[in-house]
Amino acid sequence: MNNSKIGIKSYGISVPYLRLPVKDTVEVWQNNNLEYITQNIGVKRRTVVGSDEDTLTLAAESCQKALSNLKEDTQNIDSILLGSCSTPDIFRSNANQLMSFLMSKTNYFSCDVRSSENSGVSSIVLGYSLIKSGISKNSLVSCSDTLSKNIFPSELREAYIGSGAASVVIGSGDDVLAEIIGVGNSNSNFPEQGRMEDSRYLRIMANLNRSIAEEGQIQRSLESVNNALKDAFIDISEVNNFVFQECSNQIFLKLTQSLGIKKFGRSNIFEDLGQLGSAGPILQMLSILENSQKGDIILMCGYGHGSGSTSIVFKVNKTVSDGKIQKQLQNYKDISYSEAIKNEFKYSQPEIALGTFM
Repeated sequence: MNNSKIGIKSYGISVPYLRLPVKDTVEVWQNNNLEYITQNIGVKRRTVVGSDEDTLTLAAESCQKALSNLKEDTQNIDSILLGSCSTPDIFRSNANQLMSFLMSKTNYFSCDVRSSENSGVSSIVLGYSLIKSGISKNSLVSCSDTLSKNIFPSELREAYIGSGAASVVIGSGDDVLAEIIGVGNSNSNFPEQGRMEDSRYLRIMANLNRSIAEEGQIQRSLESVNNALKDAFIDISEVNNFVFQECSNQIFLKLTQSLGIKKFGRSNIFEDLGQLGSAGPILQMLSILENSQKGDIILMCGYGHGSGSTSIVFKVNKTVSDGKIQKQLQNYKDISYSEAIKNEFKYSQPEIALGTFM
């Protein structure tokens, strides 16, 4: 068993260049409230997947950046995990396809992790477990989703569900940037949303109202956060920064009040991205890491609809202040609604989930 510091050694992100302003979608369908989405959900535009992009291409780009930032031989990567609920292939290993884009080796462990939007955080816990157990030396973990392609035209969430990827190398040693010191879980088979094998689009199985949020995201998140704090042997007052799965202002307020968190504002990082599914919590955590000091504690809480919640407590081991993520997020181009659904293949054969290479 590995008893040295285990955590994030390097990282990278990838988000589509194209953006669709929320007002354009609202103006087309006239079935949503612009002010509610921009002020309460906190999204002004969402990412649009290009015609040559999918979950794997975004994952590959973010992995390449993580590997280029790694201060050791990339051949020391001996496992790869892909956390996603929008992978293009439902039979073959998507993680294996991803590895084939990155390096030519076969002696590695691979696994697709699918747990709705909690897939990303869950995959990081699995990567941590591989290192902790000694099965793996360095694990490349990619958290990627293109959920904007899985929301049908006119659906209420179409205006603010985006796509993106964030990847990290999990390993051990003194060069760890953020050490994992605690993990907590809370899972339940609560049918909020789902996507069946024969359907391209996500289906709403329960009304998106306050009572559903109380039973789902709020209850599961609170339990996983408290379990993570117990595992880390720290009090919530010792945490410097919090990350929650993207949600409305009401859910965010309920979570912070229930946990007794004071003087903690909501991040606006998704304002020009939209909600990113499995990549969301990881991308937000990495942006906070770039503005943290050594010794800071970051608590990241993921949540997947119809699945559950996983929380991870990080302790910052090295100060990272290059601001790479913010620079990448500021580079985008707005397009019209018609251009967006053309890029996402929603004009023709809307029920067929076209991949980048098929």
